[in-house]
Amino acid sequence: EETKMLPKGKFKRFESFPEPQEGFTLIEMVVTMAIIGIVTAIAIPNFSKWKEKHEIDGQAQKVYFDLMLARTTAVKSNNNVRVTFDTTAHTYLIHEDTNDDGNVDAGENSRTSILENSIQFAYNTGITDDNGNNVTSAVSFGGTPQVIFDSRGQASSSGSVFLLHLNDIGVTNDRARLISVLQATGGVDYWKYSATDNPTWE
Repeated sequence: EETKMLPKGKFKRFESFPEPQEGFTLIEMVVTMAIIGIVTAIAIPNFSKWKEKHEIDGQAQKVYFDLMLARTTAVKSNNNVRVTFDTTAHTYLIHEDTNDDGNVDAGENSRTSILENSIQFAYNTGITDDNGNNVTSAVSFGGTPQVIFDSRGQASSSGSVFLLHLNDIGVTNDRARLISVLQATGGVDYWKYSATDNPTWE
């Protein structure tokens, strides 16, 4: 019986598979875990500082924009708008006082805002304001915790609002924030503390 030959090229060369590699040794695993631990120990505090800086920036900007809005509302509505701060509860009330009696009456627009994320109306002893004056109160407008914007956009008194993260109280001013109001124009400014600059607010 005649033997049939298969066409050339039908067979492929079988290559041997590499032998499986061994897994991590105990020493390698211990070293790897140690490195991960070191990186984590460095990264977590840095992330926390970044998060806290982001939080105080956000809350300080909220106060800044609310004061700007209060001034604008006073001009547009031709009414006095009062902003009253509570440095114990860390809240502030914005009140469109249409009859100028100092009370929140029925039909008058009012809104209470609260500081969040461990941000407080606070200051550290020895700090000065944007004019170089020693600070004695976290919020002060002519000695009171209230500023009133009138229909011309002017403020009842010049003053300042200081904010700190809870973790910075009694520790550092590095992340202190200041919102200032100028009486003559009602202008509102936002400041960041910088110990390396003179003046220290920028």
